[in-house]
Order: sequence, then C-alpha cells, then structure tokens
Amino acid sequence: MVGDSSVAVAIVTNDYPTALRLWKRIDDHTVHAPHLLELEVANALRRIVLRRELDLEAGESALLDLSRLAIVRHPHEPLMRRVWELRENLTAYDASYVALAEALGAPLLTTDARLARASGTACEIELFA
Repeated sequence: MVGDSSVAVAIVTNDYPTALRLWKRIDDHTVHAPHLLELEVANALRRIVLRRELDLEAGESALLDLSRLAIVRHPHEPLMRRVWELRENLTAYDASYVALAEALGAPLLTTDARLARASGTACEIELFA
C-alpha cells in the first residue's frame, strides 16, 4: 500500500481517531511512498506549528517519528511520465503518490478528500477522514 503525506502527518501527530484507524489498516503491511514524503510532511508540520496547533517540541518529535516509520521510499523520477499525465486533475505532488500506487498495483491511503475524488486515477484510493 502507498501512504500519502496526509497519512504520515496524521500518524506522527497522533491525530485521533484517524491515526488509530490508519494504524489498524496498515497493521503488518508494507507502506510505500515517494521520497517527496519527508519534505511534504516537514512542510505540513511547519504550518501546524506556526498556527500553534502543535508546539515546537511536539513538531520536532513528530518529524523524528517520521524517520522511524518503516516506509519504503521510492525515487520519483520513474513516475514522472504518469505524474505529467495526471496534471489536469492533480498537483504533481499528489500525482506522485497516485503514480506510485498504480505502478505497485497497490491502494493509496489518504486523508485528503479532494485527492480521493480525483478523476483519471487507476488505483484504489482509500479515504480516512
């Protein structure tokens, strides 16, 4: 299965009950993501800390927790053709997760309803909201 950055953020910030449902779904499966994951999660955590929804120490802890998650990272270069094909409906960032899920024949987990509704994808998208 592929987890997008919204899934990683929910898990590392312990966003209850979403994080609990995600942990149950992931269970003993291997989770994959493009290398872009770390940058997107760092950016999301930055926003959360700046909005004071999480204090600085918790934000730093969440970023450290991300590095400890057993996620198989994939380079995005092999996905670029498909990412470009999805340009009408998805950002390049979101398309990289979709393209990876399609390439692996795996479901994509997300908390992003807009991504889950996007047309033109050829993978199963599971929404956790």
